[in-house]
Amino acid sequence: MNILVLTPLVPYPPHDGDKLRLYNFLKLLKNKGHQIDLFCLTRVKSDLYYENLLQPLCRKTRFEHLTNFDLFFNLIGGMLMGMSLNVSSYFSPTLRDYLKGYWQTEEGISIDVVLAHRLRMAPAAFEGNPGKPVVLELTDCLTAYTELLKDQKGVRFSRRIAAWWDYWFLRREEVEWTEKASGSVIISDSDAQVLRELGAPGDKVTVIPNGVEVAPRGNLKKPGVYREKRPVVCFIGNMGYVPNEEGALWFLKEVWPLVKRAVPSAVFAAVGGQPRKALKDFHNGEDVLVTGWVPEIEPYVKHATVSVAPLRVAAGMQNKVALSLALGVPVVATSSALSWMPPKGREYVNMAESEEGFAGAVSEILLRPKKARFWALRGKRFVLSNYKWNESGKKLEQVLKQATKRGKF
Repeated sequence: MNILVLTPLVPYPPHDGDKLRLYNFLKLLKNKGHQIDLFCLTRVKSDLYYENLLQPLCRKTRFEHLTNFDLFFNLIGGMLMGMSLNVSSYFSPTLRDYLKGYWQTEEGISIDVVLAHRLRMAPAAFEGNPGKPVVLELTDCLTAYTELLKDQKGVRFSRRIAAWWDYWFLRREEVEWTEKASGSVIISDSDAQVLRELGAPGDKVTVIPNGVEVAPRGNLKKPGVYREKRPVVCFIGNMGYVPNEEGALWFLKEVWPLVKRAVPSAVFAAVGGQPRKALKDFHNGEDVLVTGWVPEIEPYVKHATVSVAPLRVAAGMQNKVALSLALGVPVVATSSALSWMPPKGREYVNMAESEEGFAGAVSEILLRPKKARFWALRGKRFVLSNYKWNESGKKLEQVLKQATKRGKF
């Protein structure tokens, strides 16, 4: 198949969340012999430099940077048109015009199916499309996410207002775009259930979880910032992402003082790119480390005593939980961070909601790490057995092939 992939991000480096998911899908489709044209919009200008690294996976690439100026006018236009901010923010007249010409080229004519990664790329996938079938790779249910965010205490007021706005429009948009598409892909059963309850056609929604891969044993050296003989509490992810930032701040303000009271030698490491000032201000280089972007995330997890997912707002599969379990590291997480897991998998995770409960679970692991590691090994076997990239790639390929059989949208 010849596949046009439209995405609102650059899927490199494949460390977390959407980048990890899309990069592995591209790699698996390429290995299956499919031709890929990759068109990316991005809010991060430095990500444009990764185009050369992604070209070996693609027949054709096109990357475009959306500026703050673009974002401002897109949001104003979206509000006037009665659209969600999530979808309207990624409108690009340049991409629209480019696609009009692309569909007349040899590459465009040869396309068999369009893969629109994230709901915000749905308009670009259909506008000017000469009838090529479209598969929406929704990943998460945004309606479920904004419903949690709009009511979450502690979240910045402006973000809650934006979530309120988006919630009401996404309820309609996710269903309408799913109905129009030849097929849709979502990351977890819980997200799929919300979509179906909203009215999305169940026969068009396919659940495809992320896979989990770990580096070969012995290749994960201890990070230099980790202190010798001091237990480490690790939280990984894109720290510029609202739920991660909010979770890290809640943990540092409400939970961490209780942990330090029980285990004074403990160190907390927030590991991941794009931390904002609110989080970076907690970094002291001693018992609180805010690393920013790191080239490899696995060593920070592997050499931690416990991995935490203090997410009070979450949707979809949490790679931070899956990776930690795959590395045999004990995990403490909120129920929101575990909604993607079946009951069997949750048995291997310490679940806590309150400040006291979360601190107690973390402290217990820090004080009795060997006992916690023994239980975590069972979680490792569960994750590695049930979440494999090859299986996920086969499912996506199947969805794309089915879309081509259905023909024009």
